[in-house]
Amino acid sequence: MTRLNSIALIIVAMNVLMCVLGEELELYPPELDELDVPQLLADDAWRGNIEDCYFKRAPCTEEQKYLEDKFRYALNTNCKRCTETRKKCMKTVTEWYEKNQPDTWKLVLENV
Repeated sequence: MTRLNSIALIIVAMNVLMCVLGEELELYPPELDELDVPQLLADDAWRGNIEDCYFKRAPCTEEQKYLEDKFRYALNTNCKRCTETRKKCMKTVTEWYEKNQPDTWKLVLENV
């Protein structure tokens, strides 16, 4: 009976470990890698709309809400689920805001 309990405990521990590791390995969907971040940042209207969504100044479209959720999660987890392409894009966003709109970037970080 003790051996059976030990085996059951090992199986449970392995399942928990697989769930934890599986969650860490789950990356964002590849369509996010296709976004042209520099082009989007250069588009004042697009950037204004996404900022309004992020700061809850205006309603979000479904796409904006999706991007906002992924962006907040990436900031909160230091891009844990990002592909290498996404990590570069997050760096591009960070550097762009720090250089061009540091006050807005400060607000972004305060509202994560």
